[in-house]
Amino acid sequence: MFRRILSSVAVLAASLLAHGSANAQENWRIGTVVAPPSVLGIMVDEMAASITKTTNGAIKAERFQQPNEQEIAQNVIRGRYEMAFISATGLAPAIPAMGVLNLAYLWSSPEERDYVYDKYVVPLVTDLLAKNGLTLVRTGDGGWMNLFCKAACVSPEQMSGMKVRISPTASDRMMFSRLGANYVTMTLADFFPSLQQGVVDAGSLTFGFYVATPAAAAAPNYVFTRHGHQPMFLVVHTKYWEKLTADQRKAIEASILPTSEIRRRVGEEDVPTEARLKTMGGHAYHLTAEQRAKWAAVVVPGQPEVVQSFGPVAKDIYDAVLKGKEEFRTKAK
Repeated sequence: MFRRILSSVAVLAASLLAHGSANAQENWRIGTVVAPPSVLGIMVDEMAASITKTTNGAIKAERFQQPNEQEIAQNVIRGRYEMAFISATGLAPAIPAMGVLNLAYLWSSPEERDYVYDKYVVPLVTDLLAKNGLTLVRTGDGGWMNLFCKAACVSPEQMSGMKVRISPTASDRMMFSRLGANYVTMTLADFFPSLQQGVVDAGSLTFGFYVATPAAAAAPNYVFTRHGHQPMFLVVHTKYWEKLTADQRKAIEASILPTSEIRRRVGEEDVPTEARLKTMGGHAYHLTAEQRAKWAAVVVPGQPEVVQSFGPVAKDIYDAVLKGKEEFRTKAK
């Protein structure tokens, strides 16, 4: 009798343990540099909430803000973070071919960019990320990269000798070298105090992110050079993605904001952001097509050499971009 009781208790304990394990909640961190009140920060919080809701709480996702995108990239590639909402700039040091997407003056318009991305870039990037242990869940949009300075800097000639913080990308080095700037690479965490202390006088950030940082007060002249576009990617470390059921994966993909909605919301952020900058005492400068062309004329000739430095995969992406741009021009005629 005693043995039968012990056996029953053991079966019950095993059943309870299995039930508890099946219903255990997993915490997923979404590594990112963005945070509210920026529209990107708000959207990452929405993505986290939708993942938690869609999985009925099996996964509790949350935004995990870090100041260094290069560290975020390493952490998600190595599986220390489950997910990341990260830019091509952040991924490029770990995956050099991603640097093609940050080439200065690669795009002529948002319409051209979106057409080429959707048809040519996304399939190649999906494969590239997969080879680095990441699954692409959604392509996003971080907006245009623009220049900001302590003093107005609306022409390329004004950059000669200026102390500029650049991101750790070959494209940034090429661009600011051709402009004759006195540039230095540093993390965002180091950049803001350096800007405040006069160690550097200028930098590049997307508009919404810029206004939400100390840079807006330290260097209040924002120039819409639109020299680069900052694509964003919602990625998950593949081993975590493959632990989910097929239904869970489909549900998460369906619940995340579509790329078109992300683009729309980011694109609509400029007007209220400019109004906010004005209340802070800053000023935004909108370049004419002719003014922007002067910047491009200095920088674009340096693109091929940068692409070559990234290796053959980058050349494939760059060639696909050029093909898509030509196709877009033909369709627009």
